[in-house]
Amino acid sequence: MKKLFSLILLVCGLMPATHAQIRLAEFWQSGMVIQRDQPVHVWGSGTPAQRVRVRLADNEVQTTVLPDSTWSVTLPARRASAAPLKLLVQTDSARLELDDLLVGDVWVCAGQSNMAFPVLAERHAAQTLREAPNPLLRLYDRIPGAFRYNEPFKAHEAPYLEPARYFRPGQWQVADSASVRRFSAVCYYAGRAVQESVGVPVGLIHMAVGGSPAEAWMRAEGAVADALLQSLFTGDWFANKTLEPWCIQRGHENLDSLLRAGYPLPRGPYGIHHPYEPGLLYEAGVLPLSRLPVKGIMWYQGESNALSEQRAQQHEALFPALINQWRRAWNRPELPFYFCQLSSISTEKGYKSDYWPLFRDGQRRLAGTMPNVGMAVTSDVGHPTDVHPTDKKSVGDRLARAMLIQTYKKPLLAAPVPVRVRRRAGGWELHLANAGEGLQTADGQEVRGFALGDATGPHTELSAQLRGKTVHLTGRGNGQFLYYGWQPYTTANIVNSERLPLSTFKLPLP
Repeated sequence: MKKLFSLILLVCGLMPATHAQIRLAEFWQSGMVIQRDQPVHVWGSGTPAQRVRVRLADNEVQTTVLPDSTWSVTLPARRASAAPLKLLVQTDSARLELDDLLVGDVWVCAGQSNMAFPVLAERHAAQTLREAPNPLLRLYDRIPGAFRYNEPFKAHEAPYLEPARYFRPGQWQVADSASVRRFSAVCYYAGRAVQESVGVPVGLIHMAVGGSPAEAWMRAEGAVADALLQSLFTGDWFANKTLEPWCIQRGHENLDSLLRAGYPLPRGPYGIHHPYEPGLLYEAGVLPLSRLPVKGIMWYQGESNALSEQRAQQHEALFPALINQWRRAWNRPELPFYFCQLSSISTEKGYKSDYWPLFRDGQRRLAGTMPNVGMAVTSDVGHPTDVHPTDKKSVGDRLARAMLIQTYKKPLLAAPVPVRVRRRAGGWELHLANAGEGLQTADGQEVRGFALGDATGPHTELSAQLRGKTVHLTGRGNGQFLYYGWQPYTTANIVNSERLPLSTFKLPLP
């Protein structure tokens, strides 16, 4: 019976009390970080009509459990504090107490496998895991209940395909050598850098799913206004030709053996449930979490949306819609959203990265047009044959820098960005913002990466010289566009004085 009771709690995603009549939502646990400067939302379940008293430090509110067995309260916003607080939840017959609650900033980390990539496999892991624990950095890992790459799911994993059960409830932990090992490396390094710079407690909630496409993290509502996106949420997802064939293939690899065995699998409006199904991860991950006040989002995803020209172009409408949906879910139109640009990988081993330059450029343009959206350039820390490059510390630190500049208003130098191109005698002059004390090359070699081209892509390489904050370009040939770093695996090498790299780009020539 004890095992059965534990399973019931796992399925419900709720924390046990001293009596079964009162429970707290999954994210409310001892050791958590409460979002500062926002009303504190606490919720859970209990016996209908039961009176519930909730006390956090010197604030207390009361409510009544609704007929559907849910309850929720809102307490006043609190300022950041590293002094541990207690939360007390009481009814006439039950009492639940949480301790060691800090108040600071909570960041949600999501995406696919490069966000899920753990610290233990990261290039700097040996040094990182030797470092002292940070009691002001707290980690919460939401682990998928059903996830395998190209292997069949087991029968005992099938029930986790229900969206309400897909993520297993985690546990808030202090960041130390044990808790950090399997936690997202990008999320951890970015969160650590923010915590150390800002000085307030930071909570990190990770819920990435390897291989997941962007549309799995969305819902049909809000996408249907765009015909290009509406087609993603139509009919059986296994037969939907506007989706990524690789994702559908993975679905078959995971589910076909269970289907042949006649095993009953959960289904929804788009067919059999799977983590790559449009909308499933939004329902499983975003909706439950959106009740918790947070500071913002960190995102590393795109590989599963960049394997064809059609998908790369589709993403330019898809990703802004995703950001706006998440902002509506949290009811915060200006919710900060920071993402990692796709890195670099060549096609020589058969990886379909031909359209990664197009995808990276779309990400660059988006970061410059949406408010409270920032990007970490990562094309220089890729790998020619590995879609999971191991230097995640550089990625996390750059993501944190964007967050510190835009959200925390720190006077730091951002990555260089192209501003305009001017024609000059014998060539062109490219002006960059955020050059700092002057442009340089990352490896001390001659400038690489520039080319002339037309709408189909680059065709003529250009020579380039760095002169302070500008690039002087020369070469023979004609073209309508200036390209930079326009290869799946790029060796383009311009950085600013803080050694932050220039992004892949395509600009019209005057």
